[in-house]
Amino acid sequence: MLALEAKRGVEATLERVFKATGNKFHTLVVAWAGRTAGIKTEGDTTYIMFPSIDETKPVSQTLFNELIGYALHELGHKWFTQDRPWDNARQQHGSYVSALINGLEDPRIEQCVVNSGYAPNARVLFEFLTNQVLRKNGYVEPDDFKNIPFMLAIEGRRLNGYSICFDSIVNASPYRTELRWALKAAQKANDTKAIVKIAIALYERLKKRREELKQQEQQQQQQEQQQEQQQQDGSEASQNGAGDANADGEGEGEGQPGSQPGDEPGEPGDQPGDQPSDKPGGGYGEGGDEPVGRDPEPTDFINDRCGEIKADADEQRSRPHVGKPIVLDFNLV
Repeated sequence: MLALEAKRGVEATLERVFKATGNKFHTLVVAWAGRTAGIKTEGDTTYIMFPSIDETKPVSQTLFNELIGYALHELGHKWFTQDRPWDNARQQHGSYVSALINGLEDPRIEQCVVNSGYAPNARVLFEFLTNQVLRKNGYVEPDDFKNIPFMLAIEGRRLNGYSICFDSIVNASPYRTELRWALKAAQKANDTKAIVKIAIALYERLKKRREELKQQEQQQQQQEQQQEQQQQDGSEASQNGAGDANADGEGEGEGQPGSQPGDEPGEPGDQPGDQPSDKPGGGYGEGGDEPVGRDPEPTDFINDRCGEIKADADEQRSRPHVGKPIVLDFNLV
């Protein structure tokens, strides 16, 4: 299909879904004139935004399904996410906690959309979009602290019954106990406020576990350094003894290599590991903030996919609305 037909198909689908909700917000507008995908609300109007695309370019069935899935996901936030507790948590605890909330909230609101019956094919679309994100960019490493929010978003969907194209990595994570607790708790959460509490508690548990892991690593490094130093000291003692025997007393050892009785091993500051660490405890930023990895939201994925058919700068304008959108059939298999 052409991009023009895809636009009309997306609008028609969302219009049908919008009617099924009983119009919980007054007006829904699908905008194709932005630089990025997203959702925003102004007064009683909710905007689902997509990047400007060239209406004359072909759009595959795959991309069309991805666009529908993304739009339904964002509408899920509009229907089932409460902004105030999330916004307060972001202000008080920073962007990493906000990302943890996002990672736990995404599976919850998608399940709410599925249970609502607003969009009968929602679960298939959500599962398809999730796997498309993974196929394009891969999964994350199980010990990657900054990408725990993304991991939660994937594993929470797996617990909801999605068939995920990558195996679970929770059991391979050093934070597996904390992750299992949060994922199970999030499945029982009834609203965003409950998810926020879980995310904040999870962050505290992750910090504690991270400190334990760092202490274990430091202790192991110190033990390895001590063993290396003992081996080095033993080797030097052996060499010094051999040198004294060969010298036959000449020079009485003063100023001679290998005869330094004043050099006692183990003096402070002489050995690796005796230096104070230059790493602050925990390594956390101001306000408990953390660097954030991959966005749990599929926004970046949709932006990249739309980039393949993006309109030129001078063509980035809204399509004039002519009559009712045409409802297109689309295959979700």
